[in-house]
Amino acid sequence: MIHLLFSKSFWDEIGITLSGLCAIHCLFFPVAIALLPLWPVAESVHFWTHPLLFLLIVPTVIFALRTNNLARRIPVLLYSGLVIVALAWIFHEWLGLWGESLVTMAGSALLVTGHWFNYRFHQNKHKVGCEV
Repeated sequence: MIHLLFSKSFWDEIGITLSGLCAIHCLFFPVAIALLPLWPVAESVHFWTHPLLFLLIVPTVIFALRTNNLARRIPVLLYSGLVIVALAWIFHEWLGLWGESLVTMAGSALLVTGHWFNYRFHQNKHKVGCEV
């Protein structure tokens, strides 16, 4: 179990999952608001979802980028996605519900892409290391 926590691919898998959940939340929530008669409850859940997801996403990016010999595009994708998700959360009232969703989706897409490239990078590096 401890070995799993230090595995670089583990953090990329978690990052892809969390970013995907974030994207699903942004796609689902506007529809749920239209269909849900319990608006105050939905607003409360929505209010806490963003800080919680952001606090979970930050360590996944940090732990996934522990290696210093990554392809340059991987840290750029991951940090850009993290900044965009943070900006969507900070400026959510200014962006509105749909704007916030679109900006968050863009950040989530960057995070998923960055984690996927990082995952593939470490898988290929491991394969090359095993063949030597």
